[in-house]
Amino acid sequence: MRIIPSEISSSTKSQAERSVFAALKAIPDDRSIALHTVHLPQHHRKRVGEIDFVVIMPDVLLFIEVKGGRVHQRDGRWYYGPPGREEGPKESPFAQANGGMHEFEREIGALVGNLRDHGVPSGYLVITTDVDIPRTTEFEPEQYLGTTAYDGGRGLSKGIERATRFWLTRNRWARTPVSATLRKQMLEAVRPDFDLVPNLRSRLTNLEVAFERLTTEQFDRLDELESNPRLIWTGGAGTGKTFLAAEAARRKSARGSVLFTCASTTLATHVGRILTDDGITVLPFDRLDEVQGRVFDQLIVDEAQDLMTFESLDTLEALVSGGLAEGRWIFMLDQNNQVLTPNEYDPDAWEYLRPLGSVCGPMRRNCRNTVQIVKQVRLYTGADLGIASAGEGEPVRFADVHDAQEEANVLDTYVNELVQEEVSPRNITLLSASGDWEASSARLSQRASKIERFADVVGSDRTKHRLTWSSISDFKGHENHVVCLIDLEPEHLEGRLDALYVAWTRARAQLWVACRPGTRRILKDLGIAVLTREGHLK
Repeated sequence: MRIIPSEISSSTKSQAERSVFAALKAIPDDRSIALHTVHLPQHHRKRVGEIDFVVIMPDVLLFIEVKGGRVHQRDGRWYYGPPGREEGPKESPFAQANGGMHEFEREIGALVGNLRDHGVPSGYLVITTDVDIPRTTEFEPEQYLGTTAYDGGRGLSKGIERATRFWLTRNRWARTPVSATLRKQMLEAVRPDFDLVPNLRSRLTNLEVAFERLTTEQFDRLDELESNPRLIWTGGAGTGKTFLAAEAARRKSARGSVLFTCASTTLATHVGRILTDDGITVLPFDRLDEVQGRVFDQLIVDEAQDLMTFESLDTLEALVSGGLAEGRWIFMLDQNNQVLTPNEYDPDAWEYLRPLGSVCGPMRRNCRNTVQIVKQVRLYTGADLGIASAGEGEPVRFADVHDAQEEANVLDTYVNELVQEEVSPRNITLLSASGDWEASSARLSQRASKIERFADVVGSDRTKHRLTWSSISDFKGHENHVVCLIDLEPEHLEGRLDALYVAWTRARAQLWVACRPGTRRILKDLGIAVLTREGHLK
């Protein structure tokens, strides 16, 4: 049976859930899909609800509640855990499963339509992997699988079959089998609205718990972890490569040591705040000498296009068990790099690496940028960012300025406009094309004393509501809601499409560009060159 996620997270401490996870995966059923740890965003009686497993099958929608270790009932109340450390009193596992089932039906019904109207039968199964609960009036035998019948997982398939037959007799409205189309709709509804993964920025700042929905494509990418020891994921900026690399590291850490590396020091610092598992080591490439002599079970390389040289590959080769030819690794690669910075990219190194792994991509769903930003980047660089899925936004705004002082004045006006619209200054980043703070127009801003250098605060707990300033190179791999590109002179665009590409793709919702004299002309020439290269102009 297919299970999502395809590998259990290292954060899952319950050995009982791990056992059921493995047993479900071993069932030879290619039509059913099980989802592990499904969160209910709203629950009538609890702040947060959770279902251990939801199994979408042709014959029934089955909810599985798993209890491991000691389970006992006293005076009608239920307790879990060893004596002295037991938790309770709590609901019985049958009440928990029944409550979760009805909440799920209500939530998903609002998305795909009432399940009864669709003829979808549902039911629950309680599993205690380590004990047998004596028969009570609270449940029927078909609703329960104790340690004897579970038999270490070998009896799970029969237990599900028995529960399915039982619940079909209790769901008189059932029309089975449930169509594949409807089952797919239910799965797609569950994925975005229940199965949530922490947003990278929110975890970095440690201020609030915000969640970002995984796209279908990203789920498919994560599922590839199971069958491919060596993967190369390709995709343009904004397609979620760093997000997926971090999630892959978490899952792989359950099976051994993981080394996560990239060229950018600030990106490594950022990711290091997120990946705190003991089995994961996060280091920028230029600090890999700190682990010289160690060999890791899994290697994950983000922004691998920045390290696509034989010298870099030799360094990485020595750090993964089995080397690049036989080891377990994932390289995240932006294919646009070949067009934007051909002098820093060794195609022979790519041709060496490519046949060693399974190349997957390019990823087509852009999860970061608005439609307007994606179009603007393509217009001037020709880079393929995939299909924008973040939605519509405001048009990219250009401001013509004559010098640094005028640029600072116009910048202040724009930032004040954003603040008046209740945009927090912390959601605004000033990207400097020159990368020179001393000469930046930002120093002439009225807000200069309240601007923080991104390289100084990334990875820290400094969370003041202030603007951040960064060079383009230091902000690679990062993002913010609003990005203002400043200090942009014509010479910054000469042969440097990579800088323009990186800067513009950092903006999630709004991009603002200040153009010094001559910059507009260069941008126009870049646009014409792209159209000519693509055959639209001759």
